[in-house]
Amino acid sequence: MHTKKTSAQLKQIARGLMIGKYRNAIGIMLASDLIINTISVVSATSNSSYAGVIIGLLISFILVILTTILLVGQCSFYLNVACNQKYQFFDLFTGFRVHPDKTILIQLWVLLCTILPLVPSIIALVFALSTEDMVPLFTLGCGLFILGCGLSWWISLRYSQVFYLLLDFPDYSAKELINMSWRLMKGHCGRLLYLQVSFLPLMFAGLISLGIGFLFIKPYQYMTYTLFYLDLIQE
Repeated sequence: MHTKKTSAQLKQIARGLMIGKYRNAIGIMLASDLIINTISVVSATSNSSYAGVIIGLLISFILVILTTILLVGQCSFYLNVACNQKYQFFDLFTGFRVHPDKTILIQLWVLLCTILPLVPSIIALVFALSTEDMVPLFTLGCGLFILGCGLSWWISLRYSQVFYLLLDFPDYSAKELINMSWRLMKGHCGRLLYLQVSFLPLMFAGLISLGIGFLFIKPYQYMTYTLFYLDLIQE
């Protein structure tokens, strides 16, 4: 039976793999951010008319889809590096070639599943604002919001491997990939959560460096998450 690697072991391997790869990784990250931020600026400049609001919502939807497709491209780059395969800057656009329709379906499903747990708290808070004695409902809404956030995070952990799986199993349907990620993460959400939390000190260092540190922290983080996936898939 495959023995799972610890967070420290995954991070140590990631540091070794990233030696000499940061130039490509930073270029991919900056290009992705530039594309997304450019569209965000266009969305922000839409006027407040009815047509402007519709256009703004449409651009926001396109932005979510584009962000996801570019994320698939970044996953492709890190998988190639981790598996000692040929890698290049244009891996960023792999998501446009590998069934973008499945990527969209998967992302819409994940968004729906992570938003639904928050609906009860939103309803409770809306009703609280419309009543004179708002304290009980407001308290209930806050409690439901905390529980909803926890459930949403857990769901996102269960679906966290789905885009890596899309790259490894492109012939599988969106439903099969979603179910596979759910099964693959059974019993491992705590491991991934611990791995995510372990990066918090580095994220803080990135903030106090005025964001410059993120140029190196993010690639290191993504590589570690990729190794986590590969460690899971060994079985």
